[in-house]
Amino acid sequence: MKQLAESELRCFLGKGATDPYGRNLGRIIGITLNSYGEMEAVEVEKGVGELDRIPAERLSLDGEKIVVIPKWKIEVESLIKEVDSAQRRLSALNTLLRNQEIPQSLYDELSRKQKEELDELRAKKNTAIDILKSRGKELDTQLEELTRLLIEIRAGGWSRDFSVKAYDLASGSIEPNLDFAAKEKRELTDSLAKLTRIL
Repeated sequence: MKQLAESELRCFLGKGATDPYGRNLGRIIGITLNSYGEMEAVEVEKGVGELDRIPAERLSLDGEKIVVIPKWKIEVESLIKEVDSAQRRLSALNTLLRNQEIPQSLYDELSRKQKEELDELRAKKNTAIDILKSRGKELDTQLEELTRLLIEIRAGGWSRDFSVKAYDLASGSIEPNLDFAAKEKRELTDSLAKLTRIL
C-alpha cells in the first residue's frame, strides 16, 4: 500500500476493513507508525473485543476502503517472484558461460549458489502448497456447511416454522458468505496451480 500522511491515515480510524472477497473483517481502531511516520500496521477490532494486527504489506487501498490481503496470497506472490528471479539469474549465468563471458570456475561457484537457492525455494514452495491445500480444505468445509444451512433454511422456508422475515434474513446472510468463500476458493485453486507449475 502506498504510504499515506498521518492526517490521511486518521480518516481510516473507525472505518471497516474487508478482504478482497468482500468479507467484513471488522473496524480499524488503531494505526501503528514507525519512527518515520509511515504506517507499519493497523489494529482491527474483529468484534467481541478481539483484535487483529495487520501489517502494512497486507493492506491495499480500494477507494476509501482498506482491503486486507490474505497472508497466503502475499506469500504465494512473493514466492513466485523469488523463483522467477532465481531462474533468470541461473539462465543468465548459463548464457554468460555459453558466450564465454565468464570463467568456468566463477560459473561453477555462482551456479552452485543459485541451485542452492532454488532448492531452498523448492522447500518453501512445498510448504506453501501444504498451506494452500489446508486452507482449501477449510474453504471446502465452509462451503459445504453454508450450502447445507441454506438448503435447510430454504426447505424450512416453506413450512410454518419460519416467518418470511426470518427466512429472508437467514438466507440473506448465508448467500453472501457462500459467495465470499467460493471466490477465495477459486483464487486459491488458481494460485495452487501456479505454484505447482514453478520449479
